[in-house]
Amino acid sequence: MSYYDFNPESLEIEEEELDTCQPISDKVLKYEEFVNEVLKNDLKHVLEERDKIYDEIAEYMKLQTSIERLSTVQSRPIKEMIDVGCNFYMQAQVKDTEFIFVDVGMGLHVQLTFEEALKFLKKKIDQLTVKSELLTDKSVDIKARIKLIIGALAELQGVSSQSSKPRFDPFS
Repeated sequence: MSYYDFNPESLEIEEEELDTCQPISDKVLKYEEFVNEVLKNDLKHVLEERDKIYDEIAEYMKLQTSIERLSTVQSRPIKEMIDVGCNFYMQAQVKDTEFIFVDVGMGLHVQLTFEEALKFLKKKIDQLTVKSELLTDKSVDIKARIKLIIGALAELQGVSSQSSKPRFDPFS
């Protein structure tokens, strides 16, 4: 169950329940369970997805810088140190530097000129930036819901949020 499937009316406290402590504590437990098991889990997944997008943006920017650097080189063929994985580098000689193969997603690689590759990379970086901003907004929304519920729980339990500040706030 995600917080989008959550129905707040199902946790409403009726006036008869305010007279007894047991139903309120049951509602408090339901809210705490919802925060801990649903909202915090959703927040974790959203932040992980956003971090993956940030990594992808960094890779595309790195490729963009490499292409810009390669397009200025006048001598052909080019000798480069290429990362073959796990930060192991080996020297490579590129004889034909007119085209470059770019991963456009879904496992497809397209042969592009430097100019075409730079145009593609700019669009791709812009697209990923928009996607990361949406995920940031989503994470802010989840954090706001968590703080709202925690504030409501403090009010229900009669705890003053002004007098007792938490020692550790995971969202600051």
